[in-house]
Amino acid sequence: MTAVGDTKVGSKRRVYLFAGGGTGGHLYPAIAIAQKIMESEPDAEIHFVGTTKGLECKVIPSLGYPLHIIAVRGFARRLAISNALVPFRLIWSLLQCAKILMKTKPLVVIGTGGYVSGPMLMMAALFGYPTIVQEQNSYPGVTTRMLAKWVDQVHLSFQDSVRFFKKREKLIVSGNPVRDLSPTVSKQEAIRQFNLRPDKPTMLVFGGSQGALAVNRAVIDCLDELFDTTDLQIIWSTGKTGLTDVQKTAQMHASRIWVSDYISDMAIAYAASDFAVCRAGALTLAEITLCGLPAILIPLRHAAANHQVMNAIALEKRGAAIVVREEELAGKSLAGPIKSLLGNVEKRRTMSTAARASAFPNARNEIVQSIFALAQGAKE
Repeated sequence: MTAVGDTKVGSKRRVYLFAGGGTGGHLYPAIAIAQKIMESEPDAEIHFVGTTKGLECKVIPSLGYPLHIIAVRGFARRLAISNALVPFRLIWSLLQCAKILMKTKPLVVIGTGGYVSGPMLMMAALFGYPTIVQEQNSYPGVTTRMLAKWVDQVHLSFQDSVRFFKKREKLIVSGNPVRDLSPTVSKQEAIRQFNLRPDKPTMLVFGGSQGALAVNRAVIDCLDELFDTTDLQIIWSTGKTGLTDVQKTAQMHASRIWVSDYISDMAIAYAASDFAVCRAGALTLAEITLCGLPAILIPLRHAAANHQVMNAIALEKRGAAIVVREEELAGKSLAGPIKSLLGNVEKRRTMSTAARASAFPNARNEIVQSIFALAQGAKE
């Protein structure tokens, strides 16, 4: 019997099917896992399932993976006529998923959350395919909790998440799979790439790929005080909607602020920074802990099931972060936490150690090895 990881299996197709998307938080873990599979098994086929409304519709074709579209939609979080169509879309999606399974015949089906995962993993489990759910957040999403009794394995990113499941024999705390963030240059060279000074403390401000207006405004409000009383400099990723306002402010402090709507190489930004001010999305936390970057976390107030607050609190309990609630932001309120980190190198060092201790550097490897083991078991 040939091992799953062996690429010399003749002409037999080895397909891995991923279902998860809508947002980057659900999509990018799937991509990270898929890329790791391809590193170990270059002849494998990676297929994705998604919708026309999700981010996957733009990202997956650009990566060269086949994307199968299903009709499922989530419930609108307000009174809307479209909610009446959700049950019918779900039934149609289940039939579409059955057809996709018969066409692709995957070795394993992997779900990474969001409403796309539900019908795909449900049908895969009913058809007897090996199945895995990977949950990013401290508070597991409704799809993960619903599927837990059906799938073969549930991979969690936080130890705190275990308490939300009655049956724990399927649970594996493996962490969030993220891209390789190993710095390719020294800290000094990384700072120079942002046209800043290597001898000054550097703060990274970002709100995820879309930016965060509340974070931008809070930093703008305390900028004069920070620059008048400290030697701080800033690497600032604003998001498209926040770029103009931040650029106007940055003109007065051009030598101390690097600003853009998006940072393409976050590994360099992390390497250049002494600490961060950011949101508390699961992938953001996975990346900053992996890099050992202390952080002031401002959780998104209206995130589903308040999951960003729970993510942030879980990290704060470990001593790796300071949490500032979005509703507490007013005027120069963010200046205090920033200055407390800026003026205390030992505190930053302690937080950095705690962050690294909270990270799961082998998350991708562990999840992929679980996938290969399930695939091998299905073939035997």
